[in-house]
Amino acid sequence: MTANKDVPELLKALKTTLNASARTALLTELLLKEGHDRHEDIVFELGLIGASEAVPAIVKAANTSFQELVRWGNVQEFQRKCAYALARIGTDESKVALEEMANSSDADLREYGQEGLQHWPMPYRQSGRS
Repeated sequence: MTANKDVPELLKALKTTLNASARTALLTELLLKEGHDRHEDIVFELGLIGASEAVPAIVKAANTSFQELVRWGNVQEFQRKCAYALARIGTDESKVALEEMANSSDADLREYGQEGLQHWPMPYRQSGRS
């Protein structure tokens, strides 16, 4: 994969986009692109906001070796974050995705899929602060 010329524009738009639906669309698009070092942050945010429409992209991303993640040795950490994002999303579709990961021929994906299933669904917990 090569860097996409639109990555800088997408990152710029992300900084100013607060609308949840539009932000989710930007995050989902960026998640599958090379040319940035935000993959882990993006999948974490998608999980936090419970972006069910991002499940297919998260599954695809978990099975992709992005150059930046390979260079930094973070592929497995990213795959684990993908599993936790799926657990946090907590839909039937995300559970099926975790089950597929848990049956993967890739040992790391299999482990993280099983771990994600142990935590599915992972409810959002607000702090006790007012």
